[in-house]
Parts: sequence; C-alpha cells; structure tokens
Amino acid sequence: MNKCIYTIFILCLPFGTKLMGQDTTRQLDPVPVFAKNDSITRLTNIQASIPHYILNEEKIDALGALDAGDALKVVPGALVKDYGGIGGIKTIAYRGLGAGHTNVQVDGQQIPNLQSGVVNLSNFELFGVEQVDFSTGQTMSDQAVASSFVQANSIAIQSVLNSTPNKRRLGIYFNSNTIRAFEKGLYYQEKLGRNFFIGGQGMMRFGEGTYYFKHPEIKKDTLLKRENTALKDYRIRGVFGYETKLMKILVGGYYRNSEQELPGAAVLFNPSNDQNLWNVDWRTNTEINVRKGKWAGKVHGNYQSNYTRYYDPFYLNLDGFIDARYQQENATTGLLLSRRFRFPNERIFVATDFTNAKLFGNGITNSPKRLQMVNVIGGSTLFNKLKLDGNLTQQIIRDDFLVDDQLEERSFLRFSPFVSLAYRPFSKQRLRLRMFYKNTFRMPTFNDLYYNFIGNIDLKPEDAQLFNIGITYSKAFNNWGVESSIDGYFNAVKNKIVAIPTKDLFNWSMQNIGAAEIKGIDLNMLVYYESNNWKLNISTNHNFNSSVDITNENSITYLDQIPYTPFYTSSSSTSVDYKSYSLSVNVLYTGYRYSLNENIYANYLEPFTAMNIGVAKGFTFEKSKLKASLRVMNLFNVNYQVVRSFPMPGRYWQFKIHYKLNQ
Repeated sequence: MNKCIYTIFILCLPFGTKLMGQDTTRQLDPVPVFAKNDSITRLTNIQASIPHYILNEEKIDALGALDAGDALKVVPGALVKDYGGIGGIKTIAYRGLGAGHTNVQVDGQQIPNLQSGVVNLSNFELFGVEQVDFSTGQTMSDQAVASSFVQANSIAIQSVLNSTPNKRRLGIYFNSNTIRAFEKGLYYQEKLGRNFFIGGQGMMRFGEGTYYFKHPEIKKDTLLKRENTALKDYRIRGVFGYETKLMKILVGGYYRNSEQELPGAAVLFNPSNDQNLWNVDWRTNTEINVRKGKWAGKVHGNYQSNYTRYYDPFYLNLDGFIDARYQQENATTGLLLSRRFRFPNERIFVATDFTNAKLFGNGITNSPKRLQMVNVIGGSTLFNKLKLDGNLTQQIIRDDFLVDDQLEERSFLRFSPFVSLAYRPFSKQRLRLRMFYKNTFRMPTFNDLYYNFIGNIDLKPEDAQLFNIGITYSKAFNNWGVESSIDGYFNAVKNKIVAIPTKDLFNWSMQNIGAAEIKGIDLNMLVYYESNNWKLNISTNHNFNSSVDITNENSITYLDQIPYTPFYTSSSSTSVDYKSYSLSVNVLYTGYRYSLNENIYANYLEPFTAMNIGVAKGFTFEKSKLKASLRVMNLFNVNYQVVRSFPMPGRYWQFKIHYKLNQ
C-alpha cells in the first residue's frame, strides 16, 4: 500500500527540476554568482558551491513542521531519528555520518553538547524563526563562529528577535492537534529611539500526546495505546540590541524548563513505560559586530548550562532503578575578522574560539573538564568563470580528569582542510559544476571517554574524508521555470567510535574499531509557474545511499549497510496558491533499513510513506497578517516506525493560527 501511494503521487509530478533564483551580486556574466535565497518554496540553493538547503518561514508552514527536526526531514540524504511522542528526541544523521558530525547554530551562536555530542532537534521550535539552513562541507553564514567550521554538516537557525524592527513587531501563535498536544507562543519587539531595540519571546508546549498504533508482532487489527507521553515545556528568551551603520551589539538570554514522560520502547504485552526526563537549560550571549568599508569584525561570548535528570523506576540493574543527574557547563569566547575584495562574495577571514567545558553527575566520577581552542583561516575568490572556497581549521583540545583521585591530562591536536570549486562553463547558460573535499574529526564526547563502566580514555577521534561532485542547472521562461541539481558523494570513516558488549548486555565498552565506506547520489528537481493570482510549485528530491561496514573482512557484518541508513529516501511536495488561499501536499518516503549491524530479516525495518495535506487562508490588514491552516498529518493512517519499537502517530489533524504585526 505504501509503495502504491507513493508511486501514484510521483507519477503526478512533472519530471521537472528545481526553482530559479536571481543573482544578487554585481552583474558580471562571466562570474559564477552564488545568491543566498529567494523563493518561498526553494529547498535547494543550486547556486551554492556545496549542497545547501534552505527552509524559510513559508516553506516551513507548508510542511506543517513544529520543530527543526520535523523541517529537516525533507533534506535529501538526511535521516532524522524520530522517537515519536510530543517533545520526543530527534537527531539527524546525514549521508551515513552519525549525528555527532552535525553542529547547530542559533543566530550565529554554536549550541554545544560535549556530553553526548548530539543535539536534540526537537528542542528548537520554529515559531519566531525566519529561516533554517542546512549545508554540508562548511557553514554558509558570513558571521559563523570558528567552531562551526569544524564539523562536516551545519544547521543554522535565524530568529526574528536578532533583526532590528522598523518600529514594533508582534507575533502570536497557537497550535493544536488531535493527539492532544498544544503549543502557544508570543514574541514582541520594540524599537527604542533611533538605535536601540528590545524584544522577548515566550513559548509553551504541553499536552498528553497519546495516540493509537499497531504492534508489528500482532497480526490482527488490534490497536494499542501509546502512553506515558505527557509534556510540559516552557521557554523564554530576551534580546537587547544596539545598531548603527558601523556597529551592531546584541545581548541575549534564554531559559527552558521541561518535564516529560518517556514512552520508551513498545514491548509486546507491555506498551507502557514509566520513564521521566527533566531538563533545565539556560544560556546568555553577547556579540559585537563592526563593519567599516570592506572590513568586518565580530567579538562574541556565551555561557550555557544544561541540567538533565533521567529516571527509570524499573531499570534492570542491581539497584532496580536508575536516577541519573548531570550538569554540563560551557563558556565560549571568540572573534572573527574578515575583509572583502572585488565582489561581496570574495573575501578572506580568520576566526578563533576558546571554550571551557565541564561535566559532573552521578554517572561521571572522573569530573572531566575540557579546554578547547579552534582556529580557522579561509576565504573565497573568483577567477573569471571559476569560484574557489577554502579553509583550514585547527583544534587544540586538552582534557583534565580524575583517575583514582589523581588528576590526569590528555591532549588532541587536529587540522581539518576544506576546499570547494564551482565552475560556470557558459556565460549565458545557468549551468554550474561543483565539487568539494573536507577532512573532519568527531572528537570523543565526555560520555565516550568517561561514562562509568563504559568510557574509554584512550579513544581517538573519528576521522572522516568527504568528497562531493555535482551539477546544477536552472532555466527561466516568461511565467515559469525549472531548476535541478545532482550530486554524487563519497565518505570514508575510520577510527569509528562504537560500543561493543563486554561481560553482559548492561556493560559495554567504547572502542575505535569501526570503519565505514559511504557512497550515494542526491537528486533535486523543481518546476514552478507564477501569474498574477496563481502560484504552482512541484518539487521532488531523491537520495540513494550505500553505507557499508568495512571494519573487518572476516566479520559477518562486512559490507553490510550500517544501522538505520536507508538505501533510498525521497520527499516530494506540491503547493498551489490562489490569491490568499493555499493548498500543499507533502510526501516523505523512507526505504527499508536495518536496526542493527547485521543485515538479516530479524533486524529488517519496513519502508514507509507518510503523506501530509493542508489548506491555509491568509488575511492581510494594514500592517499585520493573520494566517490560519488546517492539515491532515499521515493522511493514509500508515503504521510505521522510524526507530524500532518506537511507533509514530497514525492520522491526526493539526490546526494553527499565526498573527504577525510589523509596523
């Protein structure tokens, strides 16, 4: 049934290509120009020298996404591990690389997690967000801090509060759905005099989140209820700004308090769990941006504290329960200096960051502290029809930790180069060739190194070699246009950090014994039409991925696909706008994959297709807008799992209202 639904929908799509953008830099035909973005429906930025995907506010609304994890599910090659439930954990793996190879930035500030190396994307709501960018190879932001150049992939979230309002800006948001989950939000900004502005945002997510599902081992049409899914999550944020023609100063603060029930794995005859998770997070940040002529500089600093408590009253250990509590603290400061040359996208830059991090908790007896310095030098230049980008990052890391009450020290020194080329062979044809290479390292996390009974202080960083080569093309006609891109990639990972069992299933050891070879192709296509009252956009994105284990030729898992990596995924969307009315259809297909290293039937996870359809109506007043939307999520009530034993909701309805005032 899933394949049939997906096939019918795809056959309705013109075999077209991806959306047309305009060059925003100086009009020099021989020069390959790389615009930021434009269209409300664009996903792929085909003018970039690396794979770069853009989701702005209108695109996010059309998807019905509630958090960053939901939105990024449509990126070709991205696998978002979704554990289901409201507020459930969402992590991203891209092109066969684990979640630890992707960093997250919010308004140019890196969000670290040195404890596990993985950032939970469900923690980043989309209310008050102007744009979400995803890129591989390097970050695309000119104001990115040095640490954001280290990892292979980058997620950049831009919020409303960091931009200066004309006079006053107000946003009100409400979301409700039939699985009894709710969201309410409010943001307000006010300009104070000529140069100052202040703003704040509050967000509340709550509900029971219960839904019914079918267990794969029960053949009859028996429905089980997903329980222990309640959530209470409160967030507030404030920003104070000062801006002139030469300078912009931002001071911000963020606080989050969350309590949620964790449904756990849906075990046969015991679908309910009693696990709970508490989080208290807060951070402050300050940045000063200065621009004079072709020179630009940035000085930044931030402090972040994360408290986590996990409680399982029936954990199978000697105590009969687990009550784990952790406190992670990070302080970072750094600077960026850049100079532009002939064109706005031709520049050279240097940046440095210094981070002091520590972790303590009842599962960590080593009391680790990490001092980390990241330095980067890079730039971009244009040679007639060729664009060249490159950078070199340096990581200097020192860990201090206790072993038998004795202070020990361990250091890392790593260099990571990146280079990309883009070539426009024909001045009058929007055909571009692109390629990039990056060497990157995933440093061992505090959990990898120091977690009780599991950590291994002798771990080496994961080493990943990334190669990409692609072609992009666009063509505009009177009222319509097409765009397309195709990228082939090869990733090689060695010293892969893996967990292997030791004396029993509850005692594991972290070791550098893994290696993986990853090959794949990304295809992106779109066709659009626009007249006075009508807009039509049809897009389709496909990913083919072979990610195999090459650790040991004598192993039974040699050349097997690595866990939770589908051989094929795709997303397709159609949107039709008539005046203030809109209709959107989105289809996400995930092919079969395996839940463990061994590719056998017992580890097989079936493919699934999820289709969402929605209608919306916009109302425009003198200086404000109101938009109401109604969506049916999982239209065909497909019973599926992204992660084994964590069932996703069936069909449910979602209703959203969003009001914006911009004076």
